[in-house]
Amino acid sequence: MCDTSLATEKFTKTQKRIFAKNSDREPNEAQSILHMPRMEYPKDSILKTTFIEIPQTSVTYEVFLSKPFHMWGAEMGVNEFGVCIGNEAVFTNLKILKKNNGLTGMDLIRVALERSKTAKDALFLITELLETYGQDACGGYENKSFFYHNSFIIADRTDGYVLETADRYWVAKKIDSYYAISNGLTIETDFEYCSTNLIEKLKYKSKEDFSFKAYFSDSFYTYMSHCHERRSLHEKTAERFQNIHSTYDSKLAIETLKTHLIDSNDFEPCFSSMKSLCLHATGPTTPNQTNGSLVVEWDTSETNQDPLRIFYTGTSTPCLSLFKPFFFGTKNFINVSSLDSNGNYTDTLWWLHESIARKSNFDYQGVRSILVPTLVGLQDSIYSMTKESLSMQKKEEIQWRFLKDHVNILKKIDDELIDAKIGKSRWQNPIFQLYWNSQNRKLGFRTSN
Repeated sequence: MCDTSLATEKFTKTQKRIFAKNSDREPNEAQSILHMPRMEYPKDSILKTTFIEIPQTSVTYEVFLSKPFHMWGAEMGVNEFGVCIGNEAVFTNLKILKKNNGLTGMDLIRVALERSKTAKDALFLITELLETYGQDACGGYENKSFFYHNSFIIADRTDGYVLETADRYWVAKKIDSYYAISNGLTIETDFEYCSTNLIEKLKYKSKEDFSFKAYFSDSFYTYMSHCHERRSLHEKTAERFQNIHSTYDSKLAIETLKTHLIDSNDFEPCFSSMKSLCLHATGPTTPNQTNGSLVVEWDTSETNQDPLRIFYTGTSTPCLSLFKPFFFGTKNFINVSSLDSNGNYTDTLWWLHESIARKSNFDYQGVRSILVPTLVGLQDSIYSMTKESLSMQKKEEIQWRFLKDHVNILKKIDDELIDAKIGKSRWQNPIFQLYWNSQNRKLGFRTSN
């Protein structure tokens, strides 16, 4: 499950537009940060995606991706031209044969980012791939029966679109002010683009008679995902921040992604549910957690020569995370081992944070009281230092410094928590207790010396 939004200048009340996404996945499904340079390929090269092979293009563009470690594709990402995409699982009434002979939503994101210079180019490349190969592809990790269709927000410095699909059918429209998507279809009759002969194939007289959402939505899984509540929370939280501050910026977008239904001072993960934006897994009814977050800000003023700002967590639980900067043109994140996670508990950014996040499951307030104050100053420094145009050398220094500082803080805090026995497994909700004890045993997490 995930939540994605785009705020245009009409909503931010500034010359900025902002993309934000929380990627919600299975708890033990580590997420890697991947920076790939522009690359060239010989004629007739083949690309191996998660399940199938498709023709490779001659040149792939520089990309920055947040991706499940075991997949080729990405949950969200940006390319060197400032094209940004995030996807959502959506549940439709069309049967999926489960043959793994199509593209995942994550594959579609990565291919589009590697090959598109504009958001509109990405929109039509995704839909072309969709109509050609379909979406029969497992989107789960341990859950090998988790198949779904996808929706997307696709944006760049001047454009933004929401794209929703049902197998090879699709509709899309331009985003005017603020738009959030979750795990359900939202487009009814108000689409601007659609798959080839959509209305005729479905035997409707006109576009005005046809609602994509009503026709294709699966009511049971859509309801169980609580996507309507999360989408509403996303919109209302952003609107509240915008009303309070008169504008909306990347800092407020980050705060929006940290939102729980319960006030942070009273929150404990065992009380969490699928209705929160910052998702904490609790067991069968809430089997996913937020495993990575991304915020992208474009300055759309004509005079700005350095318009793109990217903030990533590379960690789960945004409420306990640091949103660090990344800049295109830099080289020091290419093949960085600390950002390349895997399926085991290892000394990488994602797993270092996860050790702390797992302790917060059993004493959220205790962990938060120690971790968050150490991150506040760093986060403020990041906001301050990324406001102005920067030389490439400065960008290299800044993005490496904050990654290194975050890693060092996580190591230090984890040792403090272990020594103080904060976060040691203590009895709470029995289902929650058993669920997390089982998840932790798979990984061998330390909770005490």
